[in-house]
Amino acid sequence: MNLKIGILGGHTGWHILLQQIGVPHADITDSLLPDEFSVTAVSDTIDDRESEMLRQYLALGGAVLCSVKAYARIRQITAQLGQIDYLYPGNNSAFSSLGIVDIYAQCQLAWNANELKTNRGSFAAHVGTNVDDLVVALPFDPAVLVTDHRVAVKSFYSPERRLPFETVSKVSKGEIRALVLRCLELLHHRRGLPFVHLWNFPNGARSLFCLRIDTDNGTDEQLRNLSLVVHKNGISGTWFIDAKNHAKSIKSCVEMNEQEFGVHCYNHETFPDYHSNVQNIRRAQTILSTSGFRLQGFAAPFGTWNNELGRAIVDCGFEYSSEFSYDYDNLPSVPPLQDGSGALQVPIHPICIGSLNRNGYNSEQMIRYFASVVERKIAVCEPIIFYHHPRDMHLDVLEWLFQEMRYEKVPAKTMSEYAWWWKTRAASIPELQYANGKVRLQGVHSDKSLYVRIAQPNGTEAIIPASGQIVLATVRWEPKSAAWTMPDDYLRARRFNYRIPLVRSVNAAVNFVRSKKA
Repeated sequence: MNLKIGILGGHTGWHILLQQIGVPHADITDSLLPDEFSVTAVSDTIDDRESEMLRQYLALGGAVLCSVKAYARIRQITAQLGQIDYLYPGNNSAFSSLGIVDIYAQCQLAWNANELKTNRGSFAAHVGTNVDDLVVALPFDPAVLVTDHRVAVKSFYSPERRLPFETVSKVSKGEIRALVLRCLELLHHRRGLPFVHLWNFPNGARSLFCLRIDTDNGTDEQLRNLSLVVHKNGISGTWFIDAKNHAKSIKSCVEMNEQEFGVHCYNHETFPDYHSNVQNIRRAQTILSTSGFRLQGFAAPFGTWNNELGRAIVDCGFEYSSEFSYDYDNLPSVPPLQDGSGALQVPIHPICIGSLNRNGYNSEQMIRYFASVVERKIAVCEPIIFYHHPRDMHLDVLEWLFQEMRYEKVPAKTMSEYAWWWKTRAASIPELQYANGKVRLQGVHSDKSLYVRIAQPNGTEAIIPASGQIVLATVRWEPKSAAWTMPDDYLRARRFNYRIPLVRSVNAAVNFVRSKKA
């Protein structure tokens, strides 16, 4: 029995999602049998022949993850159109650990919907409960939305009254990835099969911590003070340098030992065209390379990403980049560009101390905010990657964060270390066969930092080193980790936030006055 995901319809987005999750997968080109593919992921583009293949596959005991549009075609029924802003799990949901799944798209709603509530409070997804209906039908095609490049200003949940905000990817790709993972796990279990995937972090760690620092327009004193705190706590930070302001002073201000350095910008701007982006990046690279820096990563000003910047990042030779208008709060992935693949994206949490400071938070409120983010990220097994600007100060909040990572035993890495490990993981997804209580891994990589997670239908799980064969009876099973549950007031993050126009108006006025004085 192959534990393998078949892809019908061939959309690039499925390969992105399944590689993030760490499961073997392949496009279906000929036959479709339940022993060949444990679950089939279906794109909206399926034709009549493929729909008939799926009907036969389901009749033989296969399991399908698709959109309601594809489900209606398979079952030869109709579905209702409707605009959905976001989804969230209802009470006693099979998807209880999800947050808000931002969609903002025209969708199709299942007539027999029984899961995932919309912003209007009605169910939108169908999870089959019968033996002959091993289907999860979502109101959208995950493969399409995960390649969506729209941006929007979003509020982020906080235990405080004032909600911070940032311009980020309009579609919450991290929640879609988590939703797809849960669907695959559920469908495997409905078939009586274990769900096996490569683990998200080296050596079976629960999470991983990176500190990203955008130097922006910080003073030399601010850089020195920040460097002292980082060095004192034994943190290897990743410093993205504003070359125009810091190329000459960065070495005298920052303790260089065990720190990583990357390019932020020359002019603090992202451009809509390829050539301007290349020119801006090359200018920064030239200045910083002359000073002896080895520059592997890039982070765009204001977190702004577009396809032309993506092309420029690749052509300027970077190993990875990090822009929250492409993705945030997620595992790494490679963006599909119009003419190829982009550089690896390493998403971060888009709210920083400066964001909270603009909303009037004091240090205690900032700590409560970051504590809530850390708690959720550990619970849902996401990397903890925060960013900071030296000019935003509040070094006591960073001191708390570093202590919290030590207390939670979360290993700290530079962003390039995580990016390199992730590339090893992405290239190491083995073929999986299951029979007689054994899982055989074919083509497993020799890197001992690679682990697998195995989730059993009985609700137990294990995160263990990847090896050629795993005998399930000898594994030490634990109850599935306690899931994060959405606070009662969590959805207020999608209500109107009056502080967005207020803060932006004040910022615009301040920038106007500064430009006049200049």
